[in-house]
Amino acid sequence: MVKPDMTKSAGHEATFRHLQLTLYAMQSRFEAGISEFELISLLQKPPYSLFDETALRDSLALFRCHFILFHCLYRLQDEWLAEKQGLLNIHTTSIRLETLAGSTETPVLADPLRDYYLDWNNFDSTGKEDVDALIDSFWVKMGSGIHMSADENTINEARNVLEIAPDIRLTRSLIKKQYRHLLHRHHPDKGGENPVAAELVRACEVLLSAVKQEPLA
Repeated sequence: MVKPDMTKSAGHEATFRHLQLTLYAMQSRFEAGISEFELISLLQKPPYSLFDETALRDSLALFRCHFILFHCLYRLQDEWLAEKQGLLNIHTTSIRLETLAGSTETPVLADPLRDYYLDWNNFDSTGKEDVDALIDSFWVKMGSGIHMSADENTINEARNVLEIAPDIRLTRSLIKKQYRHLLHRHHPDKGGENPVAAELVRACEVLLSAVKQEPLA
């Protein structure tokens, strides 16, 4: 079982390889597309039971399970590319295996997060304070790199999710504040539901994209 307190140096490579093989066998699910939350939830249940029940219970455990999963997904991305199975596009809200274009050349991977998740030192060196800082700044930083075209209805829906009135000017600091406030409200330990967290993430992405040209708040 993949547990949040695992480290690479602790001899758990066999467990990670088992996770990667399990993901490999789920090719049809990736072809259809699946979110990270849906994937972790699936892997927590039989017959897999690969993530324990504490995987989403606090910020550090969530980060570690997220890192382990993405580490294995990027390794799987390499494996499927080598086999010409397709390109595994990896994002928290959508993990999807796309068919390769007609070219026989291996596509150039431009994902800036790829090197981060493949470097296990980033896992071992990240503690709770680091994770809290990441949560505080992650979506703001991501906003400057998001390439998303959202229409007015989508933006208004995102405002509703983050409880930002239509007449309130959007700023990065406001979006960040509302995201953290609502994420805290809907944390599982407070009786909230994890699917709501995924909705908050999506709304945050949309609104950050809408203000991505503004200076960082």
